[in-house]
Amino acid sequence: MKIIGVEMFPVSLAFRRKVKNAFRGVATDEGVSEDNIILKIYTDEGLVGLGEVGTWGIYYSGESQESDMAAIQHYLFPKVLEGADPFNIDLIHRRMDDAAIGFVCAKSGIDFALYDIMGKALGVPVYRLIGGCYTEKVPVQGAVIGIDQPEIMAAIAKDALTHLDPGVRLFKVKVGLDYLEDVRRVEAIREAVGPEHYLLLDCNGSLDVKEAIHFGQIVQQYAPVLLEQPVDYDDLEGLGEVKRNVPVPVGACECALTIQDMMRVIRMDACDFFNFKVDRLGGIYKGKQAVGMINAAGKWALQSAQISLGVGWAALAHFSAATVGMFPHVSIAGGWPGEVYPAYEQEYVQVDPVIVGGPKVERGYASPPPGPGLGIELNDEAVERYMSKGRSPLLVGRRS
Repeated sequence: MKIIGVEMFPVSLAFRRKVKNAFRGVATDEGVSEDNIILKIYTDEGLVGLGEVGTWGIYYSGESQESDMAAIQHYLFPKVLEGADPFNIDLIHRRMDDAAIGFVCAKSGIDFALYDIMGKALGVPVYRLIGGCYTEKVPVQGAVIGIDQPEIMAAIAKDALTHLDPGVRLFKVKVGLDYLEDVRRVEAIREAVGPEHYLLLDCNGSLDVKEAIHFGQIVQQYAPVLLEQPVDYDDLEGLGEVKRNVPVPVGACECALTIQDMMRVIRMDACDFFNFKVDRLGGIYKGKQAVGMINAAGKWALQSAQISLGVGWAALAHFSAATVGMFPHVSIAGGWPGEVYPAYEQEYVQVDPVIVGGPKVERGYASPPPGPGLGIELNDEAVERYMSKGRSPLLVGRRS
């Protein structure tokens, strides 16, 4: 079997409920317009693999829809994928890294499509290819709570509990614009959800070292609390200083976009855990490497996710179901902070799902699709609804 073509569909989505956060201290509304790429990788045996690229934009990952499409068109397809056997996953990843530095989001989307092809060729779900079924019920994050008034954030958290089975959950709480006011926000959420649930306080690199230490020391009273990326992404020394001076676990996220970044953090003993994203790391292949490395270093892995129209979400469900050693109370971040809709619409409208047969989610647990490969099909009409304005699908190579 050989790869003969790749087709890219630029799509743009918005969230029904926007999420305010503090990237490097600057207020940012996530979900106004997020640009992804839906991929189809074609083979000479008629099998088609589905993938998805989500970047969050250049302010976050250094990649964009435009840059990733260009990288695939001019480098990753002609120099690596064209004529390759999709089963040679190790060789393909090595050649992708040789052909282009970075572009880990683009490589993740390609990785998902390759595993989809392999599973379809063998007639088995992807999780069977990457470790088997460790669990059939994958816990989903309780909620992502954007920066707002304390009482509003508390109400969102309390409402989320009504849709979940009993049990300990993790709530991701965005903080960082005013860390002393954030203490009131954490207090209100803790009062709303009770004493057992985990609060992951995501600073998105917004605090300086002294602020982060002061904040971590104050909020320990609301434990269990986890502190994610409290200082700037480039300041690994500062991250390590925060870790050594606060009593709550400190996590690396945006400073660990690749497994090489993770190794640098590990060597400096700069964190207690990693909140990593398979779809920002290079895909399933690199994700399995990362979890093994993190566990061997005596750290622990907590998985998050890029925003997805469904293909990436399905890939993460397979990864989580087949991977031992991750934080037990959330194996997948909520793929949708709320319903999504085409970004060009002025307000929320209901649109048919982009995928058919995706992960089944009930009361806060997801199950990977049981069919071969990722177990999903693409709803081409729905993809068309999400197409980025002024952009068109791009075919490189051929379909058959």
